[in-house]
Amino acid sequence: MASEDTCFIGSKTTVRGQVTGKQDLVVEGRIEGHIGLESHLTVEEGGSVEADVEAAVATLRGEVRGPVTALRSVTVEASARVAGKLKAPAIAIEDGARFSGEIEMDVELPAGVTPGNA
Repeated sequence: MASEDTCFIGSKTTVRGQVTGKQDLVVEGRIEGHIGLESHLTVEEGGSVEADVEAAVATLRGEVRGPVTALRSVTVEASARVAGKLKAPAIAIEDGARFSGEIEMDVELPAGVTPGNA
């Protein structure tokens, strides 16, 4: 849900370059380059991002190409098409989403469990 401090990139707008900020960003149009946010990024269905993304939280509903790093979580919803590396402590990919890439989660393993011992 968008607050009155949310910034919108409209469906007929393309931004090329670097986008940074402290407020939530909703992308209905297109961004190419780099996104660095201290808050929540939402790429809406119909929105397109071809960028290196760093945000506190990322909700992906549209098309995203490039690495996405989030401090808290990444959610790839059913309508999303994502190609790139996802890195966050919590990552959710809904049924129906299309994802191609890598996932990296820095998680604590239980005592006695080492990577490769499943």
